[in-house]
Amino acid sequence: MDVGDAILRRRSVRRFDRSRDVPRELVMQVLDAARFAPSSCNLQTWDFVLVEDADLKRRLSEQTKSVLVAPVNVFVVYDRELAKEGLANVQSASAAIMTMLLKATSLGLASLWVNAIGDHDRVRELLGVPAEYDVLALVCLGYAADPEPPPAPERRPLSEVTHVDRFVSGGQLPRSPDPDAWTLDQIGLYLKRKLQSGTRFNKADPTFVSAVVGAVTTALHGEAGDGKRVLDVLPGTGVFTEALAKAFASAQFSVLESTAENHFFAGRRCGGRVAFVPWPPAARDAILARCAPRGAKVQIARESGGLVVMPRILPFPDLADGPFDAATCLFRLEALPSALRPRLLADVFAQLGVGAPFALAFTSRRSWHAPAYALRRRLGRDSVEYAPTPDPNLIGPYEALSPGAVRALVRAAGFTIRAETALFPLPDVERLRPRILAAKGAVRVLGRAFLVLAAALRPFEALLRPFARIRVLHLVRP
Repeated sequence: MDVGDAILRRRSVRRFDRSRDVPRELVMQVLDAARFAPSSCNLQTWDFVLVEDADLKRRLSEQTKSVLVAPVNVFVVYDRELAKEGLANVQSASAAIMTMLLKATSLGLASLWVNAIGDHDRVRELLGVPAEYDVLALVCLGYAADPEPPPAPERRPLSEVTHVDRFVSGGQLPRSPDPDAWTLDQIGLYLKRKLQSGTRFNKADPTFVSAVVGAVTTALHGEAGDGKRVLDVLPGTGVFTEALAKAFASAQFSVLESTAENHFFAGRRCGGRVAFVPWPPAARDAILARCAPRGAKVQIARESGGLVVMPRILPFPDLADGPFDAATCLFRLEALPSALRPRLLADVFAQLGVGAPFALAFTSRRSWHAPAYALRRRLGRDSVEYAPTPDPNLIGPYEALSPGAVRALVRAAGFTIRAETALFPLPDVERLRPRILAAKGAVRVLGRAFLVLAAALRPFEALLRPFARIRVLHLVRP
């Protein structure tokens, strides 16, 4: 296999065939190829730690579960004290990793580059790596469980990423998690790119999801039962669409989305039985232009390890129009630019039949959300990738909302507020504890104080419901 083929065939594989051992000879070929990667001043500031001991893998798995995914695990470390200027040491070790991945592909092996390795100091200690070195990443190697790699995710066009003489802004996405810094098209593009990675959005917190779905079930008052038509508004990753489709298995679901890709992703999570309502209505033709012509046969890529694989050409969707018997919008109002929120609610109102219930869940600004996000920012997680959402699956720009402002918005759209449910007046301490204890310095001190305060307030949880992080409004279209 030549290098061009290896570049095009390489994929990040997350399902390995654990029953097939990789011959030591192939592993050594991969590591030997890495030695020939370019390095700053030819200092070759890298080393490779091949982990084979079962007990060591178990202890390392407390920091990164990825060591349990593949039969071969190689930690790539680099010398922090050499070639420091311009992060040349990091660049050199990264070049070695990329060389490993391409060599593995040429040998018929699957690979995965893992940067999330937990507490670097603890991993370095377990591996016996000297203090002047740091652990850059983990490379997993093995044979793929799936015989053929999934199709490559769509790439930005060459014309967009290539600049001659001077950088020209145009295709770049905003960095801020503030929704007002984004356009609807940019939000849709961001979500599409993130959804193409698939895997991280299958790990919803079951406690969080079940609590929200329970509140939604109450809000819908049985209007999502047999044969009822339910509209899920801006499902994003489809985490809640999937949960709702399971909870209301006999209902007919549709999603209102701004891109055909996001509809496809949510629909595949629900077994493909989800119709599409393009939004906003004026962009309907442009949204559908991303799809194959109506009636054309499209080859749908197989699923890879249970993950949704988005094809380059989307099939023309089953379209739906109102009136719907019920609707849900879960944590997506916060993700829209403020100017679009009244427009969205007005369009949902128009899609519902008279008397139809509408469950609207949002994150309250008047809660412990703000100090929790401040703690995340101290951890360096203040970019849009770590927007302050109540669950990691709700990706993209996001801001908590004032309960009073949301009530005013839904009333202005014509909805009547029938009731309101408050969830999580206090944080899930046990879920946060491992992350806080793994932190260092001032962040750990602040985090421990946060845990102590949350535990002290637990007996007063009922009294704190006005300050709950999650609100679910039970609305009705009169």
